[in-house]
Amino acid sequence: MELPPSTPPAARPPHELEYLLRLLHWTGVLRHPRAESWAAGAYYLRSAAANAAVAAFLCSQALALWRGGTADIDRFTLLLSTFNTVAAWLFRLGHIAVHERQFHYLAAQLDRDFGDFLRPHDVHLMETRDQDLRRFVLAYIWFGTAGCLWWIIFPLLRFGFCAAGLPFILELPYDVTSPLTFIPTWVFCSFITIHAAVVTIVVDSFNVSLIAQLRVQLILLSRNIVDLANEDQDLTSSIKHMPSETSLSSDAMSGFQIRHQLRKMILHHQAIIRNTELMEKCLGAMLLGQSLSIGAAVCFQLFQVALSAESLAEAGKFGCYLCVMLAQLFVYCWFGDEFITESEKVALAAYSAVTSLQGIHISQKRSLLLMMVRAQRPLRITAGGFFPLSRESFVSVRGCSLT
Repeated sequence: MELPPSTPPAARPPHELEYLLRLLHWTGVLRHPRAESWAAGAYYLRSAAANAAVAAFLCSQALALWRGGTADIDRFTLLLSTFNTVAAWLFRLGHIAVHERQFHYLAAQLDRDFGDFLRPHDVHLMETRDQDLRRFVLAYIWFGTAGCLWWIIFPLLRFGFCAAGLPFILELPYDVTSPLTFIPTWVFCSFITIHAAVVTIVVDSFNVSLIAQLRVQLILLSRNIVDLANEDQDLTSSIKHMPSETSLSSDAMSGFQIRHQLRKMILHHQAIIRNTELMEKCLGAMLLGQSLSIGAAVCFQLFQVALSAESLAEAGKFGCYLCVMLAQLFVYCWFGDEFITESEKVALAAYSAVTSLQGIHISQKRSLLLMMVRAQRPLRITAGGFFPLSRESFVSVRGCSLT
């Protein structure tokens, strides 16, 4: 899907996404759409350094897998789990870089695509939803941060300055028993953990915020359709008590207002559909890869928990890893399911309006019916077209991982 040529390249994103865009910019994941030339240059340096560190980490783990083999099944599955997670993160970094322009376009969708459709009483609902979303996002980020800190600090507290005290199993060309070599290696592992887990959660928060914005637009559209029918009924009842000449002019004005509002609602619905299709293009392949990676990680971590049943501390460490992985998938499925639900409500609102607006012109009824027919195919975000992101999909993926 091509972007409209009139898209402003430096459109200012809404404030509820600004703090996420800044975090992604300074971590070298997604360039800020309004970054100055020096800031853009610094971003590319940070991005190259981070990608090089992730690539070096994967090479070290791949070498450890090759040399160790399956002689120690516990070590082998742990290596597979961490290699799978970080490799999936590297894939997501590349995907974001390829679709950078589309992400910038979606980040500014509220003011650019939906500003003309808002009414004064819609602002309060949007502000309330934005505040709720911001609180959720911050809680989600802190949850991931706490899990990462436990993963980083627990081995150090238990084993001290040795190879077992590192968060990951690495194949290194030097001995890490000395503090001079252990500390830099531990810092490197901590960076990989934070970059691959916490920053992943920031990316997830940014993506679900875009989905939540479209969901709010669907809520507003449904409410406006219902309000249109209610306002027409109130106006019709008041016209009946007017003199004949006044009632004729009021009836003509009513028809004009209905036609104008209906046209705006249809354009509003089309804008939501257009941005949903663009988001599907941006997120589909990335979410498919992430879902497969999380499913594999769940299998590996459940095996690790089973092997560590005698050690409560080890089981807690791997259980923490498992919770963070499942939370990443659950967040997408929760917001995706809410998005599907609100999309279905548009069809119900259009059907209610068609049956209530008895006096409108046949062409206007036809327009409402067409909107209703289109809304009966609910909008959804899928994982590469294979399955929609919904609560049922989350249960299915979790069930497959458990079996």
